[in-house]
Amino acid sequence: MKKSLIFLLVLITSITLYASDVILSNTLGAYYCAQEPNPKTYIKHTVEEPISIYWEDNVYPGFDEADSKLMVANYLDGVHLQMMALNTPDGKVRIYSYANIPQSYIDLVKEGYAVSKEWKIRNDAADRAFEEAYDSKRGKYREDYSRDSSPLKELSAAFREIDAKKWTLTQQIEFSRSKLDLVITETTKQQMPQMNYTVKTDEVNLSDLARKVLYSDEVKITDNRTKEVIAYNRRIMQLYSASLLPDMSGGNYYYPHPMCGNGTELFERGVFITLERGMSRKLGPNGGRYAKTPKL
Repeated sequence: MKKSLIFLLVLITSITLYASDVILSNTLGAYYCAQEPNPKTYIKHTVEEPISIYWEDNVYPGFDEADSKLMVANYLDGVHLQMMALNTPDGKVRIYSYANIPQSYIDLVKEGYAVSKEWKIRNDAADRAFEEAYDSKRGKYREDYSRDSSPLKELSAAFREIDAKKWTLTQQIEFSRSKLDLVITETTKQQMPQMNYTVKTDEVNLSDLARKVLYSDEVKITDNRTKEVIAYNRRIMQLYSASLLPDMSGGNYYYPHPMCGNGTELFERGVFITLERGMSRKLGPNGGRYAKTPKL
């Protein structure tokens, strides 16, 4: 009987503490989300050809070799982005570029980008036509529409055509890029050549109480030629230990969806619109660049 009573008291205490953390995190999250800067995500303009970018991550901190390989694979195409600099965990900077790029590769990348833009246009058109023809609530096509009705059929066929072309070009570009000579130079931040843009990630200091249930960081993108901040993104993240939903997979620090602000990688690609899709870290959002244990 005594053991059962002790267990019940421990359970009630645990539930009470957990509930209080959930309430506290939501209350403080709403407070910090309402503070400046507002909006939390701001993009003055997008950049199609950045040419050179320096990434400085002071949260992770730095890019190790595995992360650097992913950054090169997903971002450095040698045309839109010709030079990439990354800070490393040992305080150095590594610079990546390709040597002796043939014109045939440059033409292939430019064609691939043009096809990607056309792919998006046709995909959006096909999606709009499908939404008009199909009643998702009822789970069937609306009256006077079917899978084979016009213009749905024509738009779907046009999208399939561009999708096949995009896939073929992507394979050709990746194969050609694998043959390029990657040049890696190690230097320091003070001695590296000036990059056109800097993408800098820093932790945002919260109060001691807030850091028990929240985490925040900010990414700023600066045009180094004008010294202007052209975009920024500040996220407020809820610790999994203070979120309403349990961490089913285990080992995650933060609830994956920000309380405000955008996901960091989505934000960066929203600025540099020619950057490829794909992870920039060897681990996911909770196990990679965002997995910094808060100082409690």
